[in-house]
Amino acid sequence: MLRSLLAVRAALNPTINSLKIAHGQRLPNSVLGASPARRSYANFPNSSESLSQHSTENSNESAFDVDKKRKILELEMEVMRQEGRKVPTPSRIKENHWEHLLQLQSRNQRRHYYLYLWNIEMAKESTQAKKEKKRLEVAKRKEELAQQNATNDHLTYGLFHNTMFLRIYDTAIDHFNNNKLIQAMRFGQNLVFDCSYDDNMNEREMLNTAKQLMLSFAINRMHDEPFNIHHCNVDYSRKTMIALEKQLVRIHEPSFPFNITEKSYLDLFPRERLVYLTPHCHNDLEKFSHDDVYIVGAMVDKSCQDAVSLGKAKKHGLRMARLPLDRYFQFKTGKSLTLDQMMQILLELKTSNNFEKAFDYVPRRKIIPLDEQKLQAQRRFKQSAQAGKFKFSMETLFSDQKYRRR
Repeated sequence: MLRSLLAVRAALNPTINSLKIAHGQRLPNSVLGASPARRSYANFPNSSESLSQHSTENSNESAFDVDKKRKILELEMEVMRQEGRKVPTPSRIKENHWEHLLQLQSRNQRRHYYLYLWNIEMAKESTQAKKEKKRLEVAKRKEELAQQNATNDHLTYGLFHNTMFLRIYDTAIDHFNNNKLIQAMRFGQNLVFDCSYDDNMNEREMLNTAKQLMLSFAINRMHDEPFNIHHCNVDYSRKTMIALEKQLVRIHEPSFPFNITEKSYLDLFPRERLVYLTPHCHNDLEKFSHDDVYIVGAMVDKSCQDAVSLGKAKKHGLRMARLPLDRYFQFKTGKSLTLDQMMQILLELKTSNNFEKAFDYVPRRKIIPLDEQKLQAQRRFKQSAQAGKFKFSMETLFSDQKYRRR
C-alpha cells in the first residue's frame, strides 16, 4: 500500500511541472534542467513551418500529459479507497470536475475535493434509493387495492380508487405560473437585474449569484402579480451565465418567459424612469412607485465591499435609492441582502406599499431583536449614570475657602 502511494506521488510531481508548461507558466531553467529556447528570426529558413510543427507537438504532448495525470489520479483514488477514505467513483466524475482536479497541486486539496464529490455521489444514490423504495411501496399498495376491489362489489372513493377530482401535475402548475409571467410581460411592471459585475466577483460568488437569480425567478413566478424581469448586460462566456444556463435549461427557448439580453438597460428604458437600488447611497426609498423601473445589481459582494453600484449609477446619471432599513432595524452585521430576499421585499412593496410588512423578509439572524435593543439601551444608561458620578468641573474644584483665599 505504501509503495503504491509513493509511486503515485513520484509520478505526480513531474506531471505537474509539465502541466504548468502546457498552460503557459514558465519555470526557471534550474528547475527544468534544460537550455533556454532558441530564438526565431524572420530570415530563418522554414521558421513558420517549424513553429507550427512545434506548437502541434506541444499540444499533443500536453494532451498526453493530461491523460497521463488523469490515470494517475484514478490510481490515487483507488489507493485512498483501499485505505478506507471517502473517494468518488472515477467513472461518475464529470468533465468539469476533472478539469478542476487537474489544476489542484497538493494531495490535501485533492483529498478535500474527493470528499466533496463523494458527498454528491452519495446524495444522488440516496435520492435514487428513495425513489425506488417509493415506487415499490406504490406498486405494493396498488396490488393490495386490486385484490380488495376484486372481492368488493361497491364503489370506493379515495386514492387509487374512483374519484370526482382531477389530479394536478407539476407540469400543469408550471404552465400556470409561466402564463402569469407572459401576462406580466404584456402588462406588468418592469424590473432589471444588472448582470455586469462578474469582474468584481470570484468564482464562488458568481456561482452564488447564478443560484440567487434562479431563486428570484422562481419566487417571482409563484407570485400573484409578478414583475417583468429583464436580465441586462449579460456575458454568456462568464461563470454566472454558464451556471445559470445549467440550472435553467430552457433559458434560450422562445416560448420560455425569461428576458435575457446583452444590451444595457439604457437601451431598453427611458433614463428618467430608471432608479438604481444601491445600499451605498444616502437617499432612502420613501414610497414604491409603479411607474419607475428599479435596477438591482446581480452581485454577491462578500469579498468586494466597494461601492461599485453607486459609481455605476453616478456614471450613467441615474436616480438612486436605498431601502430604509435603518428606520426599522438595528443590524448585527452587514446590511447586504441576497437577490431572492430583495425580490420578496419588492414584490411585497409592489402589492401593499407597506415597508413594515415587506421587511418581514429580512433575515432575523442579521438584526438585533427589540428586547435586546432595550437591554442594550438600559445598559448604556447605567454606564453613563455611573460615569456621571465621577465628573467634576473647575468651579467645584476651586469652590473651597482655602482656594478662594489664595
